[in-house]
Amino acid sequence: MPSATDLSTALEDLLSWARRLAPPGDLSLASTTLLARLARDGGSGVSALATAEGVSQPAMSQMVARLERDGLVTRTADPQDGRAAVVVLTDTGRELVSARRAARAAALADLLDTAPPGDAEQLLAATPALTRLAQAALAQSALARRGALTPA
Repeated sequence: MPSATDLSTALEDLLSWARRLAPPGDLSLASTTLLARLARDGGSGVSALATAEGVSQPAMSQMVARLERDGLVTRTADPQDGRAAVVVLTDTGRELVSARRAARAAALADLLDTAPPGDAEQLLAATPALTRLAQAALAQSALARRGALTPA
């Protein structure tokens, strides 16, 4: 029976493979992670994004400025605090996230086509459990950022 270490190693290897799918010279991993967060969670303030991504507020401000310059995000007035700004994806940013996800999905489908008989079906059947695990990890990270718990 595979262990948590085995699963961790397999996930690390798959993540490394997925990261290499990005064209050279494309966005940094930090930028693509931020865009994916905005696509998943919606707009957020720079300070909250910095905390969520584990970087300094000045570093996040610089990243947002670059993405804004590239037309991938924009800052809008915070509906609850007119003095604050919320970073949101532009249509171009949303299209980029969708295109990158589609490219990874196509590459993964090709990889699954080469899997030994039965493996592809088992992996696809594990998707709901992996999704729940990812959601739990995101929730745990959010709690840890708020100081509610210390991640293991």
